[in-house]
Amino acid sequence: MNRTLPLILTAALLLTACASAVPAQPADATTSPSAAASSPAQPDAAASSPAQPAAVPAHTQAEAAPAPKHTKKSSAARGYTEAENALNERIRADHIWLSNPVLVRGLGMAPVIGAALDGERALMLCIAALILVTFTRVLAVAVCHLTKNRFRPVVYCYSAALLYIPTYILLYELFGSDLTLLGIYLPLLVVEPAIVKRMEFAELEPIGDALRHGFNNGIGMCAALLIVGCLRELLATGAIFGSQLMHTALLPLAAQPSGGFVLVGVIAAVWCAIANLYTNYKHEEVRRLYAKR
Repeated sequence: MNRTLPLILTAALLLTACASAVPAQPADATTSPSAAASSPAQPDAAASSPAQPAAVPAHTQAEAAPAPKHTKKSSAARGYTEAENALNERIRADHIWLSNPVLVRGLGMAPVIGAALDGERALMLCIAALILVTFTRVLAVAVCHLTKNRFRPVVYCYSAALLYIPTYILLYELFGSDLTLLGIYLPLLVVEPAIVKRMEFAELEPIGDALRHGFNNGIGMCAALLIVGCLRELLATGAIFGSQLMHTALLPLAAQPSGGFVLVGVIAAVWCAIANLYTNYKHEEVRRLYAKR
């Protein structure tokens, strides 16, 4: 009996330790193994439920979102600015009417007022100005391409002086001794701002653009010279290129430099007023066009 009691206590302690080591079953796991085997297998909830759509990244949602209204306004503003710049460029490129070098920009006033007293003198100045304005610009730009656009004032002045010699020979062959009627105003074309004005701009244009722009400036100067010269001859003598149209001199003062100042001022005022009306109309047309967008 004394030996049996310690064995019973030892067995009881072992059973208690084994019971505490076994994990506890969940409360709902009451089904016996046989019942679980006999019941049909239930499908997995995650597998039976419909697939959920994948989450869309935030940057993809931002890209798919419609463009805000201010984007349309900004694009319209950019379009309006580009249209205004294009219109201003066309106005500056119109050297005959809207940006005439004499009547709008005030260049070449000395020969127009002092020498363009009649149609013949205006024609001589036209030929000289067209040759010098066009080919001085082309020659100077070509030389500036070689010199990396350095010494622009010297290049332009020497180019005009170099081209003046063949120009004078050509005019003398065409008009003979009548060329002396121009006096000092013909050689003054060498330093005329209408010819050497381009030297003030630092950008170097291509030779093709120089030829086109120089020719357009020369045509604009010719138009001003012919208009002023023929009108002065008509008002002072009643004739144009020697052909008598009126027997009464309406304004004999037009044959003098003082009358030339007055006449050129009136022509320039009317010319600029009409040109400004046209440019304002075109600017307003652009504004109305982009105001509807």
